[in-house]
Amino acid sequence: MNYYQHRRPEVLALVQTPPAKVLDIGCGAGIFSATVKEKFSAEVWGVEMSPVAAQEAAERLDQVHTGTFEEVASQIPDGYFDAIFFNDVLEHMTSPEAALQAVKQKLAPGGKVYASIPNFLFAENIIRLLKTRDWEYTDSGILDRTHFRFFTRKSILRFFDTNHYQVERCQPLNAINS
Repeated sequence: MNYYQHRRPEVLALVQTPPAKVLDIGCGAGIFSATVKEKFSAEVWGVEMSPVAAQEAAERLDQVHTGTFEEVASQIPDGYFDAIFFNDVLEHMTSPEAALQAVKQKLAPGGKVYASIPNFLFAENIIRLLKTRDWEYTDSGILDRTHFRFFTRKSILRFFDTNHYQVERCQPLNAINS
């Protein structure tokens, strides 16, 4: 599957209250966001750093800003979004702490942040590292060569707590990747 084409039904299943206004940071080609838009009849905005993927997303979403979140955050309204998604994005950011702080301003009262984070301690990953004694980066997945950060369940919970977020739920999204 193309790196920018993920549907993410397991993330969509987490949304309990239908959002009216959504921001998808790292929206790729807008496949997930378009599903959110259709399912909830929501206004959906995206942020995507790949110009090619952003152009595809712009055909599906209400607004798309091309660039990193840090580059375009000032163009996104404060207090506007009911739901903000980071689907496997925070680990790619040079300063995910700054992104989480900036996102607080973009949330409407009662808004929620949804984040999917690869768990470095995924058993198959650890077994592979122990067997091969080699850290070999890949084009996608836990050892994606574009990751700046690696998280475990414990460290991501601490990360959100340190940044003054209340985590309502933390669960494996893919049984095979938990």
